[in-house]
Amino acid sequence: MKDTMKATFLFLCRLVPALVFLFSGFIKAIDPFGGMVKFEDYFTAFGWSFFHPLALPLSIALAVFEFSLGFFLLFKLYMRWTATAALAMMGLFTLLTFYIALFNPVSDCGCFGDAIKLSNWATFFKNVVVIAFAGGAWYFRKHYTTSSKSLKQVVLAALAVVYLLSLSLYNHRNLPVFDFRPYAIGTNIPDKMRVPDGAAQPEYETIFTLEKEGVRATFGVDDYPYEDTTWVFVDSETRTISEGYVPPLQTFALMDPGTGDNLTAEVLSRPGAQFFLISPRLSGIKEDQVLQLAEMAERARQNQQAFYFVTASGSEEMRAFDEKHSTLFSYLHADETTLKTIIRSNPGLLLIYDGTIAGKWHYRKLPPAKITDQPLAYALDEQRKSRQRRFMWLHALGILMLPIIIKNIKPINN
Repeated sequence: MKDTMKATFLFLCRLVPALVFLFSGFIKAIDPFGGMVKFEDYFTAFGWSFFHPLALPLSIALAVFEFSLGFFLLFKLYMRWTATAALAMMGLFTLLTFYIALFNPVSDCGCFGDAIKLSNWATFFKNVVVIAFAGGAWYFRKHYTTSSKSLKQVVLAALAVVYLLSLSLYNHRNLPVFDFRPYAIGTNIPDKMRVPDGAAQPEYETIFTLEKEGVRATFGVDDYPYEDTTWVFVDSETRTISEGYVPPLQTFALMDPGTGDNLTAEVLSRPGAQFFLISPRLSGIKEDQVLQLAEMAERARQNQQAFYFVTASGSEEMRAFDEKHSTLFSYLHADETTLKTIIRSNPGLLLIYDGTIAGKWHYRKLPPAKITDQPLAYALDEQRKSRQRRFMWLHALGILMLPIIIKNIKPINN
């Protein structure tokens, strides 16, 4: 009985951090661009903006390292080194998330990308639980044995690294095979901007600081000394008690770059197909892409379809861009972070049909201009191909892990 309990404990010490690292690494590999943005947020928050060029390599490296660490833990590969690395990694993450929870330099740690959003304190407490198991695996690291020969361990380790690195690079050069962001295909933007009837409303509390005869005191709205005029107002503070319901796309807004008018409702209310060329910064567009984009815009106009160029760049940059390339796009202005969230590509093409996101294309795989002839049919065919790509990567993961899992199914006391 005692041996069984010990074996169970040792198994859980491997399993819990292994699953966390596997999931976290896999999610990061699906969206390396998102990881890059998160690294940039950290660097900016800590005053290390000079590290921004390293953000993308670090995003991919972290995804590969986390997944490999989880894979090694799950299949007991190089356990003395693996357990030490897992404890060191969790120690670093726990300290970092404790600092973030205390001082809130970023609103979301990005541990699980956009798949699972945790508050900063929830992330810290999650890490406290995981580090306890990782500590157990490290303390008993000499008790873990494997029947795999040295060459086999090398092959398994290499396969895990190659798989995750390939997945990361593929998603960097294409749109993520899984889209967990609020602007996924099939999202109706007006619906996601709306507050449903009966939804919880935000609640606020105002605190007043008053002074009387050199003594300061705080009052709320209910106990404010309205009739005692000897109190002198010093300060007031409005605090949020409850945020209430926040629409998923609360920050989505399309502005007229000339007048600053909000055109969101007007644009999204138009029926049929509309094309939105998304570019957080115009400086990120390459010369050879402009002609293809201008041709698509012209063909869309011929088919009486709106084609907007949505960017966070200023009006002067828009004008200079048009003069340089002899184009005449219809521009809209939007928040840079929102645009980076909408599509992981600069530029990227978005098709909205009756207010619903029907298609997304990376600049490396922009559709031909003839898409404007039958936009919805073309988009549906692209969705079918996208499902095939997702199946391919999951199938590859199954090929990597299933035979090893079957081989390692043994009684727990072994």
